[in-house]
Formats: sequence, structure tokens, C-alpha cells
Amino acid sequence: MVTTKRLDSRIHHIIENAVKSSHRGLFVLVGDKSRDQVVILHHLLTKSSAGPRPSVLWCYKKDLGFTTHRKKRMKMIKKKIKAGTLDPNTTDTFEMFISSTEIRYLYYHESHNILGNTFGMCILQDFEAVNPNVLARTIETVQGGGLVVILLNNISDIKQFYNLHMDCHTHYTTSAYHEVVPRFNKRFLLSLTDCNSCLVLSDELDVLPITKTTVTKVAATTHSEEAEKLKDLQQSFHDVQPVGSVINICKTLDQANALVKFVDVISEKTLKSIMTLTSGRGRGKSAALGMAIATAVSFGYTNIFVTSPSPENLKTLFEFVCKGFDVLGYTEHSDYEIIQSTTEPKCVVRVNIFRDHRQTIQYIRPEEGGKLIQGELLVIDEAGAIPLPYVKSLMGPYLVLISSTIHGYEGTGRSLSLKLIHQLRQQSQTIGGVELNEMKLEEPIRYKPNDPVESWLNKLLCLDSTNVHRIISGCPKPEQCSLYFVNRDVLFSYHRASELFLQRLWSLYVSSHYKNTPNDLQLLADAPAHQVLVLLGPFDKDSSKLPEVLCVLQVCFEGAINKEIVQEELRRGHRSAGDLIPWTISQQYQDANFGALSGLRIVRIATHPDFQSMGYGKYAIQQLQDYYRGKFSNISTETKSSDNSVLLVNLSDRPPESIQYFGVSYGLTSQLLKFWKRLEFTTVYLRQTTNDITGEHTCIMLNVINPPQQFLTLYHSDFKARIISLLGFEFRKLPASLVLSLFKESAEKKVLSLQELEYHITKYDFRRLQSYSDNLADHHLILDLVPVLARLYFKDNVSVTLSPLQASVLLALGLQYKTVDDVKTMFPSLEIGQVMGIFKKIIKRFVIYLEEMFKENLLQGNLSTSKTLKPLSKSLAEELESAEKEIRLQQEADRKKMDLDNLNEYAIKSSSENWKDALDDVKIGSNTVLSVKRKIESKPDDVDKRTKKKKKTKVKSKVK
Repeated sequence: MVTTKRLDSRIHHIIENAVKSSHRGLFVLVGDKSRDQVVILHHLLTKSSAGPRPSVLWCYKKDLGFTTHRKKRMKMIKKKIKAGTLDPNTTDTFEMFISSTEIRYLYYHESHNILGNTFGMCILQDFEAVNPNVLARTIETVQGGGLVVILLNNISDIKQFYNLHMDCHTHYTTSAYHEVVPRFNKRFLLSLTDCNSCLVLSDELDVLPITKTTVTKVAATTHSEEAEKLKDLQQSFHDVQPVGSVINICKTLDQANALVKFVDVISEKTLKSIMTLTSGRGRGKSAALGMAIATAVSFGYTNIFVTSPSPENLKTLFEFVCKGFDVLGYTEHSDYEIIQSTTEPKCVVRVNIFRDHRQTIQYIRPEEGGKLIQGELLVIDEAGAIPLPYVKSLMGPYLVLISSTIHGYEGTGRSLSLKLIHQLRQQSQTIGGVELNEMKLEEPIRYKPNDPVESWLNKLLCLDSTNVHRIISGCPKPEQCSLYFVNRDVLFSYHRASELFLQRLWSLYVSSHYKNTPNDLQLLADAPAHQVLVLLGPFDKDSSKLPEVLCVLQVCFEGAINKEIVQEELRRGHRSAGDLIPWTISQQYQDANFGALSGLRIVRIATHPDFQSMGYGKYAIQQLQDYYRGKFSNISTETKSSDNSVLLVNLSDRPPESIQYFGVSYGLTSQLLKFWKRLEFTTVYLRQTTNDITGEHTCIMLNVINPPQQFLTLYHSDFKARIISLLGFEFRKLPASLVLSLFKESAEKKVLSLQELEYHITKYDFRRLQSYSDNLADHHLILDLVPVLARLYFKDNVSVTLSPLQASVLLALGLQYKTVDDVKTMFPSLEIGQVMGIFKKIIKRFVIYLEEMFKENLLQGNLSTSKTLKPLSKSLAEELESAEKEIRLQQEADRKKMDLDNLNEYAIKSSSENWKDALDDVKIGSNTVLSVKRKIESKPDDVDKRTKKKKKTKVKSKVK
């Protein structure tokens, strides 16, 4: 007999409120049987909504716990019936749910593929594998009136969630710091109490006391003022085609205004025109782009290209392209055809239109920018999730429409807004630059405004921290400010004051850095080796107001790795997770001793936008350096008893850890390099490949605690030699002035001697340099010598002094192998003639230096070798006479060796009569050959041998 149970009314109220207000509901199910309750929640949602059965997005780590294959499922059911564990007359509700519901199963590591998709219900199981990025991506796919269900099926008590080990924690530990405190989990659970549409339930659907006691019913939403304005706008374009028909599809006023702006730009058909559309998640960007493409087809655009991180992200875009075609009177198969990809899952990759003339809408991958030669319109959807170098390479002489999420599922969109759009703004201000139009969507479409789940998620992950808190208390001098450690236990305790302080900290990160993701928040909370410091101005410690944050530092302790472990990893060619700088430097220089040193890496530094370039960041770093160098004299040698409830800890109340160096790793730019060089950091590493997001080379710089350290000097010398050799390859695109800034001026120059210098420059090379400096030859005559001179100069092998501009030109021509035109492009203020003039001055300086080196060996304008030349001691006749005497003496000695007595054995023995007969018969000439009979004299040994042989023969005959 099936037992029934009356559900708590709050469950019904949350689902009904979500449907009526077009908001979303959130349920957290705790227990091993929580999966079975998903069926009931989906059933209640289906009953409350008037539309079709809601689709489901089911996310998991590795194993679902049940099969999704229909044949396998039927086979398992038959096995259970045969074994007697299942009654065929009873219905399995979970089985019916799986069979009758449209479910999209998704691995967590593939969550980026669902961007742009919409579902009615989202289920997150295996919560230990969920990170903040995944949480934001998946929840933001749920439409208004839908549900988000989180399954905590690995714990039986909600208190166990505080100590739940997350999968990401394995990446946070290092060899010296391996104890993780899950502060983020505690804050996540406490934040659920502030979500009005959230309930925490047991696996029997009992409401747990952590949630609110009451849930009030809400009335159905009515038409707002924005809806009336949208209707008026649609009416005003009723007679304007094609926008008059397409604009009726728009759901919000923001989206309609964006479409009108799109159509204005499309109708002008101007080249080098770019329009950007940015917003949070669920604002209808993809739909607006789809409608704009439909209108572009009506305006006669022939080649339209669309790109995004994945073709799956374009599901909404192509859906609204087809909706636009429908309202414009296009019919599928007769006016256009849709082509899908042949691989799974099926995605639209091309639309062929043949109504008036042949037109195409083609999907291309972000790295296929070469296919845009014949392009007229390029649409980039979710540009923030595409590496910035690819987005830049897609720009060209055609109309470009760009959309991106600048906050929401992940923060990579900040690279678009902070870097690309900023560069486009600068280009638009120049004569002949691109025409830039910017739009922003505020009103959500996927759900109604003021959605409680969106508010909870934004607060939890600090997604809405794009607006920086303005400081009105004044601008103190940097010397009046103080640096404080932040107690992370208090910062992530979800206290009202600590939450406000956290939001202010994170807003500085977002405003200063392009690479912010929600995962960084969990890293800041849980990573055991990380610490947070803030620079604060003068404030009253007894005041209840929070102090104003001028600068934020995030640091990480690295190193202290066992030398044997480093040697073993280097032998195997591997590197462990964490400890970025120790492993990178140890691998680059094959030095296992560096990994044993303890260091402090400055992960991030962010200054308030109103106080940038005023010395606050530099002062904060200097205070940090002084603290670890023991310059805070009032620090007690004994550890003071600290209050764990205090948010800010003064440096003088906390003894410093023992470290040997400071390190920093960042994307190389001239501004950042200048900043760190001012703080006496030395460059030791530059990555050859660029960052996928920004296209910048990662640079590592070090600053030692006790300056006289020999290893840092040796590292930089080796780094400089490598860079000089690699400038013709991966670093060829770097500005020459930036490369010069990487080098630190050597204290001692290794000037080559005259003999060593001649291995690089011969007398013929010097004559060519002289001819060019005297205007007697073209620069092509000495072009092969420029790399030689550049290497001698930058390796400090010659005492030649050049200005920074001359050194930059020499580096570009000699080491980066750039042409004069490239150098002119690198220095826009210079003309080609001026570049050649600078180049000639460089060569003249080298010629003057070489003349001074060779002046003692110059004779009548010819360069002699460095060896001392002496006159010959003998004349040619004397040498010939001496050689003749030596030959004669050698011949005489050879003749004496030929003793006639030794030639008797070679004499031909014959009688005198035979010789007489032979001479009488033959006429002696030059080619006469005589033949005489030879008399053979037998030796005693030969007689004995012949006698023995005869005896042997006789014995054999007898035997026979």
C-alpha cells in the first residue's frame, strides 16, 4: 500500500510564486534519497504552469546512478521483474519521469556548452564537483517560472556541509600548505537564509529549520510602465519595414531599442563600423542578434558570418533568425534551408537563403578569421568567452556586431570591456578610425526583474560588483596610510559588515583586472596559502563605519619544497600543481635549489579607480617588503594572542613568516613592467606562448629579501641571453622599447678583446661598415652585419653608447629582423628617412669604436690581423738552395743502402755458352728481351723434402 504524505505549504507557495511572478525557485535537498523527490517537484511545477512540461537540465560529475539509454533501462526493468524485486503492475514514478520528460544530461566540465540555452528546471547533483563558475552558468539557464534543485545526497546532516571536501580543494593545496578550511561552503549555506524563494528540504521533503519559517503568496504580475513603452515603440514602427514586423518579437524595451540601433547600423552599410551589446545573463542579447540578422537578409546582405565559442551557444540566435524570417514572410524549404552539423549534438551551422538572390548565414569557429575575406556582416555572440586575440583577428573591413556578458556566468567578459572596447574607443577618436556604437541591456527577459534567485546568486558570487564604491572622505598622502591583514574567517562569515567589506574588495578587483571569475572568490576563501591585505587611510577605530579601502593585495606563500621532490619531478619532466613561481623557475633553469626557498607571490594588486597612479599601490608593496624584512621594530618576538572576531589585523600585531624572495607573475605590458621595475623587481622569465584570453606573454619577476643574492644575477643574465636569441621567433611582435625595459643594466660589461672581436668582424666587414658610414654604399651592403653588431651591443661585449631610441632601432633591425617599414610603423612619429638617419648614426658609432680598437694595426687604411707579422729570415734563392742540398744528401744515403752483395740472390744463373748463343742470335735494342736457360741449384733441404714425399707415396701404394 502506497503511503501518502501532506507536503509543507511553503513548497507549494514557492512553486506557485515562481510561476505567477515569472521568477525562479530554489530547493536544496539533503539526504541519500533526495533524487527520488525530483519527480514530485517537477510534477508540482508542471501542474502550476500552463504551458508544456518543463524541460530539464541534469548536471552531474561522472556517474548519474541510473542509465539514460532506453534499451538498457528496459533490460534492467525486465531483470528486476524476473528477480522478483519489481512488481510489473506497479508504476515506477522515477522511470516514468525519465521516459516522458525532455532531459539534457550534462557533465560539469562541459557546462560552457549550454550558454544561450534555456530550461524549465535545473538539477545539480554531486555538489562536491560544483564550483562557482558552474553554479552561475547552470542556474542562469533556468527561465522565469522554473526551479533550481541542488541535491546534497552525500551527506545526512546539514552540518556536514560545513566540512564537505570539494574537488577544487585538491588544486589549492601545496607541499607546505595542505590544510583547507571550507569557508566558501559555510558562506553558501548561510546565504540561503536571505533568499526569499529558497527552501532547504530533507530527502522526505521536510523543511529544515535553516530556511525561513514563512513564505507569503504573491499576486500575479501586471503590465508595467516599461511594457506600455514597448507597445508604443512597436506601434511607431508599424509602417517601417522590415523592422516593423521584427520588432514585435521583442520582449523588453531594452531589446527593442537595441534592435532599432542594429537596424540603423545595418541599413547604412558602412565599412569599419562596430556595434557592441553588453549586459548580464538572460537579457536577450542572442535573440536581438538573431532578429538583426533576419533584417540584414532583407537589406540584401549576401555573406553573413556568425561565430561563438561553440555552435551550441547559437541555439537561441538561430531560433530568432527563423522567427524573424517567419514574420517577414519567408518560408522554409521554398525561401531558405537550414543545415545542421553532422556531429552530435545537432546544431545549426548554416542557413541558405534563395528568395531574391543567393544569401548565406554561415557559422565559423573563432580561429577561422581567414574565411571572412568576402564577409559583409560578422556577428560575434558571447565574445567575452572567446580569447581576446581571436576577437581582435576577426575585425576587418565589414560591419561587426558584438555581444558579450560582462558579468554573470564568468568574468572573462571583463577582458572585452577593459581591453578591446577601450582600444576601439581610442581608434574611433582618430581620423579614419572605426565607428563604434555601444549598447547595454539592463532589463532581464528570461525572467522578470527583481528575481530573488538572481539577487541571491549575485550577492553570493559578487557578480554585481561592477560599480565601485566612491570615496568622499578625501585623498590622504600614501605615507599616512597603513597596511592591514584581513582575517578571512571573519571576511567570509556572512556577517552584514563583512559582506559589505567583501563587496568593496571585489569591486576593486573587477574594476582593475580583466580575468575575474567566480572561482577566484572560492580560491580567496579556501586556499590555505593565500592571504589578503588592504591599504587603508586614517580612520577612527572606535567608529562603527567601515574604513575606506584604497588598495587591495592578494598574496600567496610558495616554495619550501623538498629538494629531492624537485629533482625527481625535473627528472620526469613533470611539475606538481600549485607553487607557480618555484616550479616554473626550477624547470626553466634546471635548478632544484630554488624550489627549496620560501617566497611570497603577489597574486593581485588593485587600487581604487579614483586613486590610481597616485602612489598608493607602490606604497602598499613597499610596506609589505618592509614588513617581511623586519623593519617594523615594534613587532613582538612572541606571537600575540589574536582575537578571531577581528576583521583587520595590524602588521605590528602579527609576526611575519620567513621568506627569501618576493615574486610576481602577470601579463606583460609596458605599464605594469614599469611599475614593478620601480619596486626593484628583476625579470627572470617570459613565456614564449601568449595567454589564450588576452594574447599577452606571462612575465615573472623576483625581488630578494636580502639584495646581495648571486642566483638572481645569474638568472637574469641567462634570461637576457635567451631573449636575445628568441627575439627573431616568438617575441618578434613585441615592441622594441618593451623588450629593452626587460633588461637590467649590467654592473660589469664583458668587453671583448681585439683578438676575440675579430672572430665576429673581419677586416672585410670593417671596410664595408666604413664605406656605409662614409656614404659610399647602400645599407643593404651591411645588412648581414646588423645582427652581429646587435648581439655584441646587447650582450655588453662592446663599449658603444646608444640612446634609447637608437637601441630600439638596432634591436628591431638586428634581433627582431624587422624591415625599415616595420620600424617606421613601430614609431609613428618618425619617417623612413629619419629611421635611416638613426641607423647611420648607430653604424658610425660602431665604426668609431672599431677604429679605436684597430688603430695600432691600421696601415694605409688596411686592417691587419692581430698576429705580429715578421720579415722572412731567408730569401727565396737561399731556401731553394737549402732544399736542393737536402735532396742530394737523401739520394746519396739511399744509394749507399743498395749494397751489391745483397743483390746476388736476384742474379740469373746460366752457363756462358747459353749467354753467348742468346746474344749472337738477337740484335740488341731498347726493347730487346733475352731468353736463356736457368740453372737451378738444389738445396739440401729441398732434397730431403723430395725424398720424404717419395717415401710417402710408396707407403700409400703398399696399403692399396
